[in-house]
Amino acid sequence: MKRIAVICGGYSGESVVSMRSASMIMNHMDRTKYTPVKIVITRTAWFADFDGIEVVVDKNDFTVTHHGQKMRFDGAFIIIHGTPGEDGLLQGYFTMLGIPHTTGDVLNMAITFNKKATTRLLGSLGFSVAKSITLHKDEPYSITYLTQQLGLPAFVKPNCGGSSIGTSRVNSAQEFHIALEKAFHEDDQVIIEEFIEGTEVTCGVIRRNGKITALPVTEIVSKKEFFDFEAKYQGASEEITPARIPHEVALRIRQSCEDIYQRLNCRGMIRVDWIIRGDEPFAVEVNTVPGFSEASIIPQQAAVAGINKTELITAVLEGEGI
Repeated sequence: MKRIAVICGGYSGESVVSMRSASMIMNHMDRTKYTPVKIVITRTAWFADFDGIEVVVDKNDFTVTHHGQKMRFDGAFIIIHGTPGEDGLLQGYFTMLGIPHTTGDVLNMAITFNKKATTRLLGSLGFSVAKSITLHKDEPYSITYLTQQLGLPAFVKPNCGGSSIGTSRVNSAQEFHIALEKAFHEDDQVIIEEFIEGTEVTCGVIRRNGKITALPVTEIVSKKEFFDFEAKYQGASEEITPARIPHEVALRIRQSCEDIYQRLNCRGMIRVDWIIRGDEPFAVEVNTVPGFSEASIIPQQAAVAGINKTELITAVLEGEGI
């Protein structure tokens, strides 16, 4: 059996979500094919978790010595949401060590982690995206200019980050200062986007049996003002799969997601978020390490497609030749 490092934790506020995702993978990985070992990465330590016993990882060759045996890994299932698992840092490390992993390469991950770079690239490829302005920390800005260019309401987000941490919906000019301060607390760059009013949906993509395959589309109905952290992870939303949208729109979104997966050179599993205004889908974000807990969206979509959690995890691993 192949030994798989299930890598979780990370340096951001998304670490708690990552730990839940890792638990799902550990619980459902096919033990007839793989032996999973949970590896936790924090700013102060890298360690393997053997039922509560922490064993330090040797970063020189990514090995663990347990009960006198030096363990090497046949592959890495990276499930860190945010840095260093979603921005290219770990991908470069594993590439240098020659250890296959379940995400895109350094360039793919670095681009998709940067919201402005992603929307610019998607716009250049012909996908509809919201208008936006990027600000750097300590850069002077004019609220009058922002409202003139983008209108109100608008969204203020950390340019690099996920799970809607540090994100605000701004409904009046007076709210901009607080929203920007909140976003700059998470990142040195902030993106301000125009508000696209419409139906919010999301669609996962995996590689299965050698084929890029979009999963059924999920409709997001948030009980909050937008799909924020509480809505995503604390039950303040309704997730409806398949989405209550016209068949031709759902088909267009699924085909677009497969196209994005291929053209951005994605690997493993991704999830693309959209807002549908009228019949026009606007691409919002590409998540290259999406949530993967028991209640996350991609497992829900897979279940509707007749793929159970074990089959889904196996598809992600086998899709990368692991």
